[in-house]
Amino acid sequence: MLNRRSALFRPSGQAPDAAGEDAPPYRFLELLAVSASDLLQAGDLAPALDRIFGLIRSEVELDVFFHYAFDGQGLDLNAWAGITPEQVVDWQHVPLGIAICGGVAESLTPMIARDIQQSDDPRLAYARDMGLDACFCTPLLHKDALLGTLAFGRRGRAGFSDAEIQFLQTLASYVTLAKHRIGVDQELRNRLQERDRMLAERVTIERQMLELTRASALGSIAATVAHELNQPLSAAANYMAAIRLSPDSDERTRDLSGAAEQQLQRAGEIIRRIRRMVRHDDLVLETRSVATSIEEALHLVRAAAPMLLPPVTIRVAPEAQYARFDNVQIVQVLANLLRNAGEACQHRAGTTILVTAERQDPAEVTVRVIDNGPGVAPEQRHILFQPGLGNGRCDTGGGLGLGLAISHHLIEGHSGRIWAEETPGGGATFAFTIPGAQAA
Repeated sequence: MLNRRSALFRPSGQAPDAAGEDAPPYRFLELLAVSASDLLQAGDLAPALDRIFGLIRSEVELDVFFHYAFDGQGLDLNAWAGITPEQVVDWQHVPLGIAICGGVAESLTPMIARDIQQSDDPRLAYARDMGLDACFCTPLLHKDALLGTLAFGRRGRAGFSDAEIQFLQTLASYVTLAKHRIGVDQELRNRLQERDRMLAERVTIERQMLELTRASALGSIAATVAHELNQPLSAAANYMAAIRLSPDSDERTRDLSGAAEQQLQRAGEIIRRIRRMVRHDDLVLETRSVATSIEEALHLVRAAAPMLLPPVTIRVAPEAQYARFDNVQIVQVLANLLRNAGEACQHRAGTTILVTAERQDPAEVTVRVIDNGPGVAPEQRHILFQPGLGNGRCDTGGGLGLGLAISHHLIEGHSGRIWAEETPGGGATFAFTIPGAQAA
């Protein structure tokens, strides 16, 4: 009896078989060159192995091959030739340590099985069922990481020559590199697809955010306009009533003034309905992260005007990390203030913006947007939040317009306050309060 280990499983380089020694070495080099070229261009390893096996099958006198991929726990059959469909089903998955391929995967060492049909070794049961007389199996290793195994078998000859083993080992090295490259390419494609998906999702969210902001702004403008028009309409109605009740008015004047008064009252009722329609009855108050909303506002401004903002620093005190507010509306307020600060600092060198959040009162969080631009003249601070009167914040041109008035309206809807204050060292500071909250 032969020693099982030395006779059945022999590492390459020991006691070559006489058969196969006369195979021309240059032909092996040609086959390796063609195989390397095919593997270099392959996008899928299984079809490439099928082509290569068809190329070398008769040249190296091979009858079967099977490539197993390592899934982290065991081996899964990935490519094969020369075995029946029933055998494919039976050998679809091989645990580590089982059969030749499982043993190679466990030991990470190439093995050569010889005289298989004369052996009763249980590890060779699969090979005996295939009618093999010799089998060469090697692990596919990349930087000591197991990628799988590659095995070749033959019938009619009990072993392999040294030249054949060297050829199959070199081919396995090419397969290892190709398998690693294909895996890296696939991972890269997956990451690019994930990036594209996230970018598309981000664009969708930004579009939805802008639409919500625009709708909220339109509602705020409608409420502001309704508020401003209500007073002159009421005054005009009072004047019409005075004309109608005046003893100096004739009958026709009374009729006309009465009709005008009715129309003014009707317009006032329309205005009141508009105000009721855009009230904050749909305000969605949630406990949210203040820093996250500041980042969203920064992103909105930068998306609309990438070069507008100078460097921005965010400082949120630990006790002011959370507040209770409608995220869409507060992001709109922050975006308005950041945009105004960026416009004020646009033509000045060395400008910065600081956004802070702190709790000066246990029940509320105070947020400040601070810039070191030209600042706001003291005589203008009392009109900054009036529609159309808040222009001229800096000497670079006007344009606060309705932005601060809308912000004032939204902050009031949160039962908060908004104001401008003097900035030590020059610049402008806009502050507002929102209800405080504990962590969500």
